[in-house]
Amino acid sequence: MDLLSRLQDDMKAALKSGQKDKLSVIRMLISDVKVIDMAPKPTTAEQAVAAYAKKLRKAREEMAQYHREAEVKQLDFEISVVEEYLPKKATGEQAEALVTAFLAANTFTEKQFGQAMGAFMKAHGDGVDPAVINPILRAKLAGK
Repeated sequence: MDLLSRLQDDMKAALKSGQKDKLSVIRMLISDVKVIDMAPKPTTAEQAVAAYAKKLRKAREEMAQYHREAEVKQLDFEISVVEEYLPKKATGEQAEALVTAFLAANTFTEKQFGQAMGAFMKAHGDGVDPAVINPILRAKLAGK
């Protein structure tokens, strides 16, 4: 089942169960996924959902900065709904195992961190979060 049809099925379920908050988030996701054809560069439905999640996280940071607790709580809910449709990322332990296996197969020095990070992200793509991988890879290359 592709992402758009999954979103549409979940929209129907939310509509029937009366979950108005979840329904509005799903409708926004459907809207973003449907307009990917008009994007200047080719994107996938998953990338559109990830971009929407990024916007929500940025908005949450700004609202937290201004101590707007009600808005932060609403954005946390919206982020949790959006994350249901994002591919699962590797956890800290899984990420560390991936980095260890990657470094066993490749030889990089501490000065080649940028090249190592680029090669790792190219090999593992959307399955890992660069913010999690960066400190692990940096520490392993430093020999810590």
